[in-house]
Amino acid sequence: MKTKILLIILGIFSITAMAQRHFDPQTLEAIKTKKIAFLTEQIGLTSQEAEKFWPIYNELDKQRFLIMDHKRELEGNCEQLKPGMSETEFRKLAVEMASMHSKEGKLIEEYNLKLLNVLPAEKVVKLYLAEGKFRTTLMREFRKSQQDKKEIETK
Repeated sequence: MKTKILLIILGIFSITAMAQRHFDPQTLEAIKTKKIAFLTEQIGLTSQEAEKFWPIYNELDKQRFLIMDHKRELEGNCEQLKPGMSETEFRKLAVEMASMHSKEGKLIEEYNLKLLNVLPAEKVVKLYLAEGKFRTTLMREFRKSQQDKKEIETK
């Protein structure tokens, strides 16, 4: 169960990181606004809880973005593997990639404890579920907008 929650959270962070790379600032702001409203509603945050929750969540998001950015950089290096790389070079790259996954997991565990200090456990679990729902909704909207864009271009 703990692993499933961790995987869901990791997926959500990767969607957020992807959005930050592929959208203009206005679109990013709209996504962020939707996410805040969606999570607040899904979790059922009171105004007192929201006041304590959002600073922690925003810091988590910021830290997670830094890790995801480094992971994307590493993955970019892997896409352009140089012929003749040695086993030692591949090993170093593999260790660094695994290290980033580990850092991300530790970050989530750390912030899970912080969230449990300001919210009831039920609402923390609802947060994780809501993040998954938001990610699915966002991806659906993104795919639809891409499809609509293609239809307009073919007309």
